[in-house]
Amino acid sequence: MHKLISILLVIGAYSVISLPAFAQNDSISTYDGWITASFDALDEDNNQRAEQCLKNAMRLEPANPQNGLLFVNLGTIQRRLGKLQDAEISYTCAISLLDENTVAYSTRASLYAEIEQYQKAIDDYSVVISRNPEDEDALYERALCRLMNNDTIGARLDLETIDKFNPKSAKSRLGMAMVYKAMGENAMAVELYDALIKANPKSWSLLRDRAEVYFFSKRLGAAMLDIDKSIQMNGRDPLSYFLRAKIRWAKGDREYARRDLNRAIELGLPQSAAADLIEKMK
Repeated sequence: MHKLISILLVIGAYSVISLPAFAQNDSISTYDGWITASFDALDEDNNQRAEQCLKNAMRLEPANPQNGLLFVNLGTIQRRLGKLQDAEISYTCAISLLDENTVAYSTRASLYAEIEQYQKAIDDYSVVISRNPEDEDALYERALCRLMNNDTIGARLDLETIDKFNPKSAKSRLGMAMVYKAMGENAMAVELYDALIKANPKSWSLLRDRAEVYFFSKRLGAAMLDIDKSIQMNGRDPLSYFLRAKIRWAKGDREYARRDLNRAIELGLPQSAAADLIEKMK
């Protein structure tokens, strides 16, 4: 009962929010009509209107049982709009309404991972896994969050669990390569990346990741070959240019290293992430 009251308060708050002109002038007057309008808005890539349409639908029928799924959709739209706090509230409302449905937990977990609240993400993925122990996606994502949370043992356990019911899983191999890289077991990591790249020769991200392992192993020539090929395949990834800047700096190619670092920052790499390299280049 308390959960329902809290959700009704959230929905009620939508009614006092001043609506944009396009919503105020709409002649739509039904719950289903607003939902259809939200889909139309998404087709037009108008996320702001889609968000308002879903709010209008729930304001008309705050007790409609379909609102749980609408809150999931609303949260996803709010993430696209950069309204991450609003998205968290929407996903939490969805969880309260959907009970045994794990979709809302998975989506909220992915939001928490995006904003680097890894323990909260782990907790949500754990709920999903408790209800479906062979949910490969949830196990893989929890492993990555555990890895980011410096829990390599927990990450390995999740990936080994995937192997038990899906021995051919590419995700478990990719995850284990990341674990080996984090643990400094570079030879094991390279071996896994070799197999993954052989199976996915057009994957620029795998080449970038193997290049990083080569860099850690001080195999700068091999690292340069991989990162050059990765950038040829995708020239818009800031991490690739940042890695190539580090490789070139280590090789003594100072001018080209500076160019790559500047390009990485132009493409969106936060300067804080490159602080150490920037300091070296002064």
